[in-house]
Amino acid sequence: MWKRIRWFVPPLLVLVILLFFLAGREKRPTQEVMEAEKAVAEAKQKEADLYAQDIFLKAEESLRKSRDLIQGKKYKEAKKAAEEAANFAREAMTQVEPNKARLKTEMELTISEIRKKIKELKRLVSKSPRQMAPRERKDLEELIQKWENDMGSIDSLIKEQKIRQAYDQWLTLKKAVESKGEIYIPTPEEKFGIK
Repeated sequence: MWKRIRWFVPPLLVLVILLFFLAGREKRPTQEVMEAEKAVAEAKQKEADLYAQDIFLKAEESLRKSRDLIQGKKYKEAKKAAEEAANFAREAMTQVEPNKARLKTEMELTISEIRKKIKELKRLVSKSPRQMAPRERKDLEELIQKWENDMGSIDSLIKEQKIRQAYDQWLTLKKAVESKGEIYIPTPEEKFGIK
């Protein structure tokens, strides 16, 4: 009997060692990376890269880190990074609509002020020909025309629900109009001679 068992022990021992070795190896996180890639792609499609930029960048960075860890055969850390990327992507998607609404509200609240400043600058250009040099007047008239075109472009972008693009244009326009307004539009104190 011992002779029979003796023949089975080495193969059985090799099988036990092999199973122990395979059980101890980390599994490549293919499924987790695929899910993270899908979540990041979906977040980008829903414009999270525009409206939740900071969190979306974290998702992309975690996904990149996961891929790098896989190449280094650090599967446990790679799995964790892939899961983190998917979570960041989902979080970014939840912030798209609130952030979009916030940007739109911010624009709508101040767009009328910008229009008023443009009208006031236009009025100043037409009323005070002696207070401005001809070249300065012409430059300001051209700027006002450009700003009015930009306002039309912003309105179109808002109607098309391209809020981020409209917001970026609005921000640039706002800074330009305010800087010229500070130069040309008198303050209430200046208008009424109050010191």
